[in-house]
Amino acid sequence: MKVRIEERHMEQSEPLREYAVSKAESLQKFFDGIISVEVTMDVEKERRMVTVFAHLINKKVAKASAESDDMYVSIDSAMDKLERQLKKTKEKLKDKHKGEIDDDGKVGPDYFSSDESQREIVKTDIYFKKPMTPDEASMQLDSYQQDFLVFVNSNNDQVNIIYQRDDGKYGLIDPQI
Repeated sequence: MKVRIEERHMEQSEPLREYAVSKAESLQKFFDGIISVEVTMDVEKERRMVTVFAHLINKKVAKASAESDDMYVSIDSAMDKLERQLKKTKEKLKDKHKGEIDDDGKVGPDYFSSDESQREIVKTDIYFKKPMTPDEASMQLDSYQQDFLVFVNSNNDQVNIIYQRDDGKYGLIDPQI
């Protein structure tokens, strides 16, 4: 996990940076899917503001902000808010992906296998090997009440697709192979 610290309108303080990094790294124990954390510390007059962004593996970003008169208190408060968000995110993912995320927040290999990689063919449509004209194919399309029909066009001996358009007319797809 990468941690980036940005200090605005303040002098660089190594102990403060180390404290923010250690707090950010401790977020890993609540959710293992953190890619990076950005901590921005800002000072405006007497206000000490901290904003934390956590970039997660599910392409989401968790954000927490806090302000007080002490930078350490602001860091603690922002990290506590982010911790609660990460726990909620982990619970949502556990509910959504049962068995793919364990109680420690570790992401299992099933989390990354998407439904797309496990596609299943549930129905096979009719394909006419006997060549026919597009007019005959349109009649077949009407009789089978399908959205489209794949057929061999007798005019050019190519596989074509005919479909019913929204305006009631027919569309013909003639791939040039």
